[in-house]
Amino acid sequence: MLYRSYLLFVCLSIISCALSVSISQLFLVLAFICFLFVKPKPQMQSGILVLLILLYAWQLFSMFYHVVASGFSLSTFLLAWRGELKDIFLVSAFFVLQGIKKEDQAKITKAFQIFAFLILVTGLVSSFSPYRLSRIISDLYRTSNTWPFQHHYAGFLYLPIGLMNTHLTFGGLLAFVFPYYFFSAYDSWKVKEALWIRGMRFSILILISFVFLLNNARSSMLGVGISIALGIYILMVIEKEISPKTLKYLSIGITSFLLIFTILYFQTQTIKKVIQPLFGSEKHTDSGRTFIWDSTFPLILKNPYFGIGPGAYPSEIEISRKKKETEHPELAFFYEVTQRGHSHNDYFHLAAVYGLPATLFYFMLGAWIVYGFSAKKIPRKQMFLTLGLAGFFFSGLLQCYFQDDEVLIMFYFLLGYYQMSSKEVEGSI
Repeated sequence: MLYRSYLLFVCLSIISCALSVSISQLFLVLAFICFLFVKPKPQMQSGILVLLILLYAWQLFSMFYHVVASGFSLSTFLLAWRGELKDIFLVSAFFVLQGIKKEDQAKITKAFQIFAFLILVTGLVSSFSPYRLSRIISDLYRTSNTWPFQHHYAGFLYLPIGLMNTHLTFGGLLAFVFPYYFFSAYDSWKVKEALWIRGMRFSILILISFVFLLNNARSSMLGVGISIALGIYILMVIEKEISPKTLKYLSIGITSFLLIFTILYFQTQTIKKVIQPLFGSEKHTDSGRTFIWDSTFPLILKNPYFGIGPGAYPSEIEISRKKKETEHPELAFFYEVTQRGHSHNDYFHLAAVYGLPATLFYFMLGAWIVYGFSAKKIPRKQMFLTLGLAGFFFSGLLQCYFQDDEVLIMFYFLLGYYQMSSKEVEGSI
């Protein structure tokens, strides 16, 4: 009975990641509580586990260092737990998947597929909705003072954010599911499924591409490009199933698509308005990133080993930014208007808050995962579902997705699924 509840809560938490971060975290808490009492406990020995322990141990060490340095100030401790450390519990999403029995792993796979389907559906609906979908639900039980409308493109198109609060968060979730849809369409063609199934899978790929294009999260698109490139490399070089002839047809298809898209670009104002931001037009955050990075570097130099401490970034970046304004008064306007909630780069942010060792452990975690895809023969379906993990570490070069709890919880679920699938293969050898 306990195990069944545990399995149900894990599946519900995965699925609800597409609906509400609060609901998904609630189910995660329930799943983790059940996991603590489920027997027998799984044997977890892997490089991923070691790197996760090192990463979070250093974060806690950084926090205690600053608490001690402040004279055991309670406010420093509370600031840390209200800041970057508030999401530390989300790593439990990795652990709860390790207790799933082999015969129930198909249920977890199905949960991820439902999550991917919900991302597609909510993305499509929000592409044509002037109202934020999350507000339609939340207004049923509380009064919200936030802006209820979505960003308008042109005509009947709006910037899709699904049930999330920002287009970047939704873009991060899209980056997890897009490789799955891409390679599912390829697989359907490869094994020559029924014509209607192939048509359905390619239609779904077109729809998710449409949503992703409208979403316009370029950092996520970078990650997806890396994930798909890695998948093609595995299928072509390691699996040796993509022949030069297949690549030729693929190249012709992509070229034809780009040609049609180029023609539409010069004919349709709506498409032009969607495409231009991909190349920097009307994107004020492009130059803003360089200014926030320039203000973040002094924070890293200030304390390269333990960082400035979790929760201290908002106040410290203000000091650093003001100093930069006095040093470069001709650029004061740009330092003043740039977004400052985080450093817009996961590596810089970790280095500033926790010190360079944290960034090193994070980089090693990403390298271990990317290497693992090519070194381990992960089952095909599981590989397609988890390829987005590789791109996550590249998307972080332009955005702080590791600080976004709505994206981070799914990252750890997928990482746990990746680890679970790797163990399954190793056990069968």
